[in-house]
Amino acid sequence: MKRFNKTATLKDLLEESVFNSSISKNKMNNVIKHSTIFSFWNSVVGLKFSNHTKPYAIKANKLYVSTKSPVVAQELSLYKLKLLNKINSYSKPLGIEINDIIFNYKNYNSSVPETLNQKEDIPVELKEKEIDNVNLDEKVIEQFKQKVEKMHFLNEAQKENLLSKILKTKKAHTIQKKED
Repeated sequence: MKRFNKTATLKDLLEESVFNSSISKNKMNNVIKHSTIFSFWNSVVGLKFSNHTKPYAIKANKLYVSTKSPVVAQELSLYKLKLLNKINSYSKPLGIEINDIIFNYKNYNSSVPETLNQKEDIPVELKEKEIDNVNLDEKVIEQFKQKVEKMHFLNEAQKENLLSKILKTKKAHTIQKKED
C-alpha cells in the first residue's frame, strides 16, 4: 500500500483504495474540497480566461493559478477582488475561505492540479458509453457511498453529484489502466 503525505491526490485516493488505508478522513476531505473548488474555476473566470488558466493548489488560504502568459496574469490581477468574491461563493460552503489568488505564468505548461497529478496534462477523450459500460465491484461502490454519506458539509444533491463524479472517474481510471 502506498504511503500518503499531506498532499495525497484524488487519483491516489481512487487508485489505492483509500477507504481501507490509514489516511485520515480530514486529509481526504481536503483533497475532495480542493478538487471541488478547482472544478468551479471556469465558472469564476468565464470563457475568456478558462482556456488560459488553471488552478493547481490551495495552501494557507491562497489559491495558486497558472496562466499562459504574463499578460493574462496581469489582466486577472486587475480583477482579483471580483475573482476572490466569486471563488469564495463556492469555497465558503465547503469551509475554505480564499484570502488571495497568486497568478504564476512561468509554470503553466508544467503545472498540474495537485488533486489530479496526471502523468501528462493532455485530456483523454473517453466516450460516455465506454465509461457507462464499465462495471465496478459492488464493494467498491458501497465504500464510496459510505464515505460520501459521511461528508456532512455537503447537502444531499451535492453528495449524489460527488458520488456520481467519483464513480465516473473510477470507471475512467479503470479504462486508462487497461490501455496503459
